[in-house]
Amino acid sequence: MHTHPLKVAAAVKLALATACLYAPVTQAAQSDNTLAPVEVTGSRTASVARELPTGTLILDRDTIDAMPANNLADVLDTLGGVQVRRNFGINGARATIDMQGFGASATSNTLVLLNGRRYSNVDLSGPDIASIPLAAIERIEVLPGAGAALYGNGVVGGAVNIVTRERYDNRAGVEVTGGSFSTSGGSLWATGHHRGENPDNHTSAAASVQALHSDGYRQNNDLQQRNAFADLRTRRDDLTFYLTATGERQNLDLPGGRTVNLATGENPFEDDPEGAATPYDWADQDTVTVMPGMNVRIGNHSRLHLDFAGRRKEQSYFFYFPGFSTYGETDVDSYSVNPRFTSQFQAAGLTHNTTVGWDLYDYRLENRSAGEQARIGDPTSTKDVDQRQTAWYFHDVMTLDRWSFTLGARRLDVDTETETTGFSAGQGQDSQDAEMYEGGVRYHFDGGLDVFAGAQRSVRIVNADEITPDDELLEPQTGEQYTLGASWQKGIQTSTLTAWQGRFENEIVYNPYAGAFGANVNLEDRTRRRGVSLNSRWRLDRDLTLVLNGTLQRAEFDEGEWEGNDVPLVSRQLFYAQANWQALSWLELSLAHRYVGKRRFDNDQPNDFQQIDSYRMTDLEATARYQNAYLRIGAYNLEDELAADYGIKATNNLSYNAYPLPERHYRVSLGMEF
Repeated sequence: MHTHPLKVAAAVKLALATACLYAPVTQAAQSDNTLAPVEVTGSRTASVARELPTGTLILDRDTIDAMPANNLADVLDTLGGVQVRRNFGINGARATIDMQGFGASATSNTLVLLNGRRYSNVDLSGPDIASIPLAAIERIEVLPGAGAALYGNGVVGGAVNIVTRERYDNRAGVEVTGGSFSTSGGSLWATGHHRGENPDNHTSAAASVQALHSDGYRQNNDLQQRNAFADLRTRRDDLTFYLTATGERQNLDLPGGRTVNLATGENPFEDDPEGAATPYDWADQDTVTVMPGMNVRIGNHSRLHLDFAGRRKEQSYFFYFPGFSTYGETDVDSYSVNPRFTSQFQAAGLTHNTTVGWDLYDYRLENRSAGEQARIGDPTSTKDVDQRQTAWYFHDVMTLDRWSFTLGARRLDVDTETETTGFSAGQGQDSQDAEMYEGGVRYHFDGGLDVFAGAQRSVRIVNADEITPDDELLEPQTGEQYTLGASWQKGIQTSTLTAWQGRFENEIVYNPYAGAFGANVNLEDRTRRRGVSLNSRWRLDRDLTLVLNGTLQRAEFDEGEWEGNDVPLVSRQLFYAQANWQALSWLELSLAHRYVGKRRFDNDQPNDFQQIDSYRMTDLEATARYQNAYLRIGAYNLEDELAADYGIKATNNLSYNAYPLPERHYRVSLGMEF
C-alpha cells in the first residue's frame, strides 16, 4: 500500500507534538539536514570522495546542529555501522567508538582523525573527542571499512575524520548549561575572518573554552571537564599555514560495575543502579595537542603539504580493594611529521588525483605504579616503551566518464624498545613491518544512483599498553575486507546502503582464559565480520526532515574452539530514527529514538552465558530563538529505561558486572550569539 509523504509528515509532526507533553520545549531554527557523500578536503585526498569505492558519509554543520546531542559521542552514535559505548559520565567521557563490530578492542580498530591527521592515542585509551567543541566542526567524515592505505595502522573497521571550519565568520557566543545530577557548565567562543586586498589572501581563526561539572548519575561518578580549543588558517598567495591546538583537563570518579550474583540472587544493577562498587577509585587526565602545518601550491593542480603534531598526555589513577590499592602515573609523548604531495593530472585518458607521502610517528610511554600516591617516588613497578613507526604510501583515484578506479598501498616499519621493573622485569627490542592495500571501482548512473565495490588489506600493530618485554611482540593483526553498496539521491530522500565482510588473522585481543590471569594475545584462529548498514534522510516537506539509520551485523569466531560464536559486546541490530520539525519560525523540535540489540558480555567468548539486554531510548530537544538569544531544553531517555552499554562476566559464570546508563535526565542551555 502506498502512503503519501504528506500523510507521513503529518503523522511525524503529531508524534513530535505529543512528545512535548512529556518535557519542556524550545529550539532554534536550522536549515536542511544533510547526510550525503563527503568531499574529503580535510583528509589526504583532494575533493574526490564522490569517487571513492566505499559508503562514505558526512554529517555537515546543519545536521550536527539539529541533533539532540551534547557531544561528539552522541553525534557518532546516530550513524548506521557505528556503535558507541559509554561506561562513565554524561558528557561522552571515555566513550568507545566501534565501527563494524570489534567489541572490546574497538578503540584500537577505529581510527579517529582531526583534519586528516591521527588523533587516536597510542595506548588503549580512546581519543579525547570531548575536547573538540561541536561549534568548531565543519563536518564529520566517516569512511567505513576503508582508508588503510591513506591513514595506516588501526584503520580496520574504518576511519572518522573530524574537519574544523576552513573559514570562520566574525562572530562570538556564550552559553551556560545546567541539568540533572547537579550538572553545570558553560562555554565561550569567538571566531573571525579577515580578507586582504588580494582575495586569495585571508586569515580565519577560532578559539573556545568549555567547562562542565556534574555529580554524575551514580555515586562516586563526579566529572570535571575543562577544554580549550584554538584553530588558525592563514593564506598568502600560494602558501597556506594552519594550526590546531586542543587542551583537556578531566577529573573522573569511577564507580565500577554493579555486581549481579546469580548464585545468591543479589542484583544491585536493578535494585540500586546509582550505587558505587568502587567508592574510592578515580582517574585524572591532562592532554595538550598541537598540530601545525603548511602547504604550498605548485602550479594550478598540485600541492606540497608538511604537517607536524605533538601531544603530551599525563594520566594518574587510583584503584582500591580491601587490603590492597594501586596508584599509578602514566605519561605519553607523541610526535609526528607527515609530508605529502598531492596532484591532479591527466594521463592515458584518465584524470588522476594522486597522493604520495611519508609518515613518521614517534611515541614514548612511561608508567610508574605503587601502593599509594605518597610512595610513587619509589615505585614498585615501572614500564617504559619507545616506538617509532615510519611508512611510505601511495593513493590514486582515476576517473573516466562515469567510472572511477582507486588504488593505494602503504609500507609500514615499526621499531619498539621496552623496559620494565617490578613483578615482570625485563627488556625487549623488536622490529616489525607490514603492508596495506586498498582498491575499488565506482560507477555513476543517471538519476543520482552510484554503485561501488572496494577491498582493503588492513593492519593493526600492538599498542603500548599491550607490550610486555618478557615475550616477543604480538604479531601484526591483518584483515581482508570487502565493501559493496550503493548511494542514491532522488526527490525527497538521500540514502547510502553499505554491505561489508572481513576476515582477520592474528587478531589482537584480551583473552581472560590465557595463562593464570588472562593476557593480550594473537588469536590462533580467524575471526569474521559481516553486515549491512543503511543511512537515509527524507525531506518530507519544507519543515520536516526524517533520518532513518540502521545496522544488521555479525561478528564471529570463524575457526577453532569458539567457531561460530559471537564476538562479545557486538550488537547484531542497531537502529536510529530522528525527526526534526520547524514547528514555528522561532521553534524547532527534534525527536530521536535509538535501539541497541542484545550483546554478549565481555569475557564470554564461549557464548555460554546470558546476554546484555537490548534497550530503547528516546531523546527530545526543543530550541527557541529570539533575535541573538536561544534557549535549548532537552529530555533524554524519556522512557526512564535502565540499561547498560557494557558488562563483563566472571570466568566462573556465577556473576557479572554491568555499568548502568543514566535514567531519565534533563539539560537546559541558554546562549547568545553576537
